[in-house]
Amino acid sequence: KAVVVMTGDDHAGTYGGSYASTRFDQYLAASPAGGSVDDWTVPRCTAYTFVSPSPSLTNDAQAAAYDAAGFEIGMHLNTGCADYTASALDTFFTDQMGQFSAMYPSLPGQTTHRIHCIAWSDYSTPASVSRAHGIRLETSYYYWPPVWVADRPGFFTGSGMPMRFTDTNGAIMDIYQATTQMTDETGQSYPYTVDTLLDRALGPEGYYGAFVANMHTDTYPEPEADAIFSSATNRGVPIISSRQLLTWLDARNASTIESINWSSNRETFSIQAAANASGLQAMVPVPGGSTVSSVLCNGDPLA
Repeated sequence: KAVVVMTGDDHAGTYGGSYASTRFDQYLAASPAGGSVDDWTVPRCTAYTFVSPSPSLTNDAQAAAYDAAGFEIGMHLNTGCADYTASALDTFFTDQMGQFSAMYPSLPGQTTHRIHCIAWSDYSTPASVSRAHGIRLETSYYYWPPVWVADRPGFFTGSGMPMRFTDTNGAIMDIYQATTQMTDETGQSYPYTVDTLLDRALGPEGYYGAFVANMHTDTYPEPEADAIFSSATNRGVPIISSRQLLTWLDARNASTIESINWSSNRETFSIQAAANASGLQAMVPVPGGSTVSSVLCNGDPLA
């Protein structure tokens, strides 16, 4: 019903400190024994960092160890906070991804992203250029500014779920918009904001969602990030990285329900589950006036 996608833009000391590794270590210490990254039973997060030398992520071996532990480290693209053309944006990606890969050659190819200053110069060019560079989930759509938000938690796209971008002709693109509903620079109160979002998702309203947070790692401690962590863990809501969300989206979309047949008050169907669909669940409608007498899976009874 709810998941918190914890991200933190890290500007490699440009705006103070650099504490991405501090948050990683905090989450490692809070991970229960026997927990699973794939099953979302341990807290994990994403750091989007400038390509300048980071006081927090100082070398490739350190970054690779965090990646192996389930954390995500990606480049935080900087346009100088200015507008751009498609060609200029492509150059920014090429140059900065190249520099980032040179700094951390052991990290996997980046698949999620947030643009610095949320520079978004037209309708779909940022999404299409990002996709050309391997990005398939964008967190740049941002709940801001404070004067507009007025400390009101909510869905500013009408949904808490990641949705694919379209181009200006309406063609669906293979890249998701995961809106950032929680920030530490929008005048939002915590834990009020996260409590409200999660309680509305878990409660009778059913406002389900993947709630993305940008809690910068330029300062420590970060009380807003700690409030989100406590609110989620107290409610049993997983805390994951952007990459984990994308893995879930792909696994859901690659799983299908097929061969549906209703006959003599018996419904049969087959489920084709994607290889990385961990803990897949399915819902089956019950016709009005009917009840379920038994459920069989591959011929074996299920409770």
